Amino acid sequence: MTTNDWYLKNTYFIDIDGTLLEHIEDYENIENYSTLRALPMAVEKTKEWYKRGDIIILTTARPERMRDITIEQLDNAGIKYHKLLMDIGGGIRYLINDVPKKYARDKAISYNVLRNIEGLQNIDDNDQRYIDG
Repeated sequence: MTTNDWYLKNTYFIDIDGTLLEHIEDYENIENYSTLRALPMAVEKTKEWYKRGDIIILTTARPERMRDITIEQLDNAGIKYHKLLMDIGGGIRYLINDVPKKYARDKAISYNVLRNIEGLQNIDDNDQRYIDG
């Protein structure tokens, strides 16, 4: 892989609970669950992006002390990823990225999905609004 190939890879920042895995009502005791239900297209999309060579960074408000059980839950569900960011807080998340003046498209895109319903099924990473031209 050349430097240019690596530079052109997409990066996906994805929240875990309610987006990839079911956000359970008993959230206070989530450490007691080794398996959580994967949401629609979570496994398929993450595998596709991972295989394609894109970068997948999972984010969660879960505290760092829950890293081991979180990894176990993700592995049991079949979720592929490269990095796991823990303890990021549960407030509004902002994705901020630069765009060179010569670049004619957005370089940061965000989606909000309905908790425990949509998963990744409505994520269109081939959206024509973001193609140059």
